[in-house]
Amino acid sequence: MTPRNPARSTIASEVIGCMRLLGWEPMPWQREVLEVAFEVDSFGQLWYSEIVIIVPRQSGKSSLVIPWGVHRMMMWPERQYLLYIAQTRDKALEKLEEEHHYRISNSPFASQLRPNRRGNTVHLSNGSEHMKFRNGSKWAIDAPTEDAGHGGTLGLTIGDEIFAQKDDRLEAALMPATTAVDDAQSLWISTVGHSKTKSPFLWKKAEAGRASVELLRADPAQLNVDRNRTLYVEFSAPADADPDDPMTWWACMPALGFTTTLKKISAFRTSMKDGFFRPFLNWWGDDLAKDWKIPKERWTHQHDPDSGIARSELVYVVDISPDRDWASIGVAGVRPDGRFHIEIIDDGPGTDWLIDGDPTRELVGLRDLLTADPGEVYFEFKTTGTLEPDLIEAGIEATPISAQDIAIAGPTLHEFVLNERVFHLGQSELTDALAAASTQSLGDGWKWARGKSLRPITSLITVSYALRMLAKRLPDLGYDPVEAFRHANRLDERTGE
Repeated sequence: MTPRNPARSTIASEVIGCMRLLGWEPMPWQREVLEVAFEVDSFGQLWYSEIVIIVPRQSGKSSLVIPWGVHRMMMWPERQYLLYIAQTRDKALEKLEEEHHYRISNSPFASQLRPNRRGNTVHLSNGSEHMKFRNGSKWAIDAPTEDAGHGGTLGLTIGDEIFAQKDDRLEAALMPATTAVDDAQSLWISTVGHSKTKSPFLWKKAEAGRASVELLRADPAQLNVDRNRTLYVEFSAPADADPDDPMTWWACMPALGFTTTLKKISAFRTSMKDGFFRPFLNWWGDDLAKDWKIPKERWTHQHDPDSGIARSELVYVVDISPDRDWASIGVAGVRPDGRFHIEIIDDGPGTDWLIDGDPTRELVGLRDLLTADPGEVYFEFKTTGTLEPDLIEAGIEATPISAQDIAIAGPTLHEFVLNERVFHLGQSELTDALAAASTQSLGDGWKWARGKSLRPITSLITVSYALRMLAKRLPDLGYDPVEAFRHANRLDERTGE
């Protein structure tokens, strides 16, 4: 963490006062962050313009963010504008209603909220959801796009769970709106991403923050250099730490002993298996060594940058992660040489883009995809069945995949790669998923294990299922690899070899 500069005063006590009126007592880590974040210069202006906090889940992000926002709304001589952004607009709206407004409206600050004509203190008009304060300050939400924040002067921007940001377009959109406020702040707060390539914006902040902290520790005089206006905070376990050792948990979970217990964390570790690493230890999936189910060298060998689809038979699969924070659309088709081609069409956070896409994030939806290149659509009902009503409403015919086909899909991809029957474009979405994916036994076969994998593997799921369903639709080109294994075993038993 960026160290405190004892030469500067701090107004952290004001924020801590807001926190207490909202019903929270600051945890030590929150107090330490606030002491530094609210350092002021000789003119009384806030020193830090950017604050980057990377912290595990369940560490008290909301109990830090909400008082931070209330302080900005209430304690400035002029009205202020706060913009809150999460992974998607729907997530931001849920936070606004269920956490931000709920907490403020049940505190002494409730009297400072300005009701609308219907008497509601949270304004939910579509596209302009916000809270208004009696002094004119406004607490609003927006979507994480390059158009966020346009048309306003921002005193505080809050980017929550920014691991979902693929580039710095959001930051580029927000920063110009803060230039008119001398002590505007941007707060980026998140758990680490599933991979550095999938979360380049957050990883860039982490790299810069770590380097800055090392420099400041080596030369504290740098704290007074005017360009050092970023406060960096990270709670994560060392890469070589034992994930089962409670001492590891105590070292990287700042809320342990305050809002959570060793008993709870131990239960999470047991039930989540390797899925525990990212949300609780803040480990990037890229840093975790793991054997590939499909040999890495064979997968790399099947990379063909010129691969494409020649025959008209196309199979699309849409898939959603169990926690619904990530989704993918994959396709399988037949190449001019009669072998198979698999490809990720789109892969992104949330699920709201799957039908009609999201041009602001360059995500293509199923409706436009099928209009341009018709094909069959499949999905796994257990994880993606909730999308079925939307598919029906959109006039998209989609078929659930049977349990038998799910059990065959992984082995099919494995066998086709080993025998050079399928090619791909080398997309990072697939490579990252393969590097992170775990498996579990399923009858005589196996399937990709979502919960045990180190990151969402929706991209891998889509192409595996698409390949299986295409092979099934084209019996002259495909076969059941599990049945082939059974047949080989029967031959071994008869020959005694």
